[in-house]
Amino acid sequence: MKSSSISPQSAVSFKGYYDADKIKLFEKYLEYYKRANPYLKKTDISTMRNSISSYNAFLKGAETINPVNVENQIYKKMGIPAHFDNDKHLASMVSLALNIFKKLNFVLPTSIKKGPLEYGTRAICSTKDRSVIFSSLEDWSNTQESQIMERFENHTSTGHFLRTPIHEFMHSVHIAQLNKLAYIKEKVTENAYGKWLSMVLKIPDFKTEMANDAGTPFKEGNAMQYIIQHVSGYGATRPCEMFADKGAQMIADSLDFKTILPKHNPFVFKNFTEDKYINKMLDDFWMGNFSKYIQEEKSK
Repeated sequence: MKSSSISPQSAVSFKGYYDADKIKLFEKYLEYYKRANPYLKKTDISTMRNSISSYNAFLKGAETINPVNVENQIYKKMGIPAHFDNDKHLASMVSLALNIFKKLNFVLPTSIKKGPLEYGTRAICSTKDRSVIFSSLEDWSNTQESQIMERFENHTSTGHFLRTPIHEFMHSVHIAQLNKLAYIKEKVTENAYGKWLSMVLKIPDFKTEMANDAGTPFKEGNAMQYIIQHVSGYGATRPCEMFADKGAQMIADSLDFKTILPKHNPFVFKNFTEDKYINKMLDDFWMGNFSKYIQEEKSK
């Protein structure tokens, strides 16, 4: 996930603990962006306020942990190899996000580590093996400020400080689903032609094909504009980003600010998004149906 470039005049320093003066500063900028960003919703504002409360406690706790102990616990409890390069804040964030996904009974990433990524990219999830890498260039102790500012400017879907790991873990969930669909298609093809004949006929690699379609840019049109308005600018780049960013927002909005766990499952029917158009897109992307949304020359 690439971060946006924050303009100097909009940059606010919330570094460290959110004391009373910094909360006032946040409220001041909130009033400005409520007018400047027509896509900022009441739920966004509530989530950001809750996130700040959570973040204060998070910062205090992060300073006391041993990242190696967190790595060992993640492997022991979830079977996921993790390496945080002694980054206390990243280790704490990832641990919280994994607990959220475990609570929701979602598939978890296969491995997690901190490493070098392209400048401006905070994290990536591999389409090949669902491993997640978090950038070693990112200041993970200052994540709340960056997430709030990016939501203010509509670059991302939520201002919650856990947005980046939740977003990447939603990619992992989506990739696992697409891999499952690809496996079913491969078996159906083998049954129809026989495994040997399927190879001779050079039947498409469904796993690669689905991943490519999910990562193909949206074509210009109503769907892209609707996503910009109802999800985020980043979500409007590709189907996979829309799925991950909308999922991140739905999860963030459901979190209890004290436990940082979901108060309910935001994906069950009664609590699902009331936006029928977004719901239909999420349904399509979950089932691997991308063709009507993506650039035509890349969907063949």
